Amino acid sequence: MFAVIFANGILDPSAELDSLIDQAELIIAADGGANHCNRLGITPDILLGDLDSIDPPLLAAYQDKAIAIHRHPRHKDATDLELALDLAVEQGARAIRLIGALGGRWDMSLANIMLAASDKYKNQEILLSGQDCSMQILHPGRDCTLSGRPGQKVSLVPLKGDVHGVTLTGFAYPLTGQTILFGSSLGVSNIMHTDQATVQHREGILLCVLFSE
Repeated sequence: MFAVIFANGILDPSAELDSLIDQAELIIAADGGANHCNRLGITPDILLGDLDSIDPPLLAAYQDKAIAIHRHPRHKDATDLELALDLAVEQGARAIRLIGALGGRWDMSLANIMLAASDKYKNQEILLSGQDCSMQILHPGRDCTLSGRPGQKVSLVPLKGDVHGVTLTGFAYPLTGQTILFGSSLGVSNIMHTDQATVQHREGILLCVLFSE
């Protein structure tokens, strides 16, 4: 199942979401993410969260439409986005796109990236859409093929420790079985050499950032 989750971060107004929404089998609005849905003319399948960020008239409209609402207490041990991810996994989602999970508060953006890299989502393919880039969490043993154009910038950042056995093909700066140390800038600002480029690694977790420009 392919799920799309709208969070309450910054939404790229130039993003082409029509095809993405058409493919989605489940759309979840995490609290204020519902405001993005409303501006885009999208009705989510589920509204979830403590509901302190959604516009009150919109909440009332959703209640009138009998949209499924999962209300959580304001004082809780997880963010609305984490609750939404957990629900998507419970519903059977294997591929998840996070919209509006980046931008605004730095702490929230960083927490959302680390959340997506959590071990409890290791069986899911999670991609975060930002204003000028998309970010994908890469787990070991799964080849990742990026589609883009020559000259497009890509950065690979280790999360949670060193990443071993990194092989990059189709890049201006290829690697073969190399280790990218945690905290190293080795993987920053690579460039796609062809329309498709492949990232492989044997151990560790990588954050792959594909820039729009």
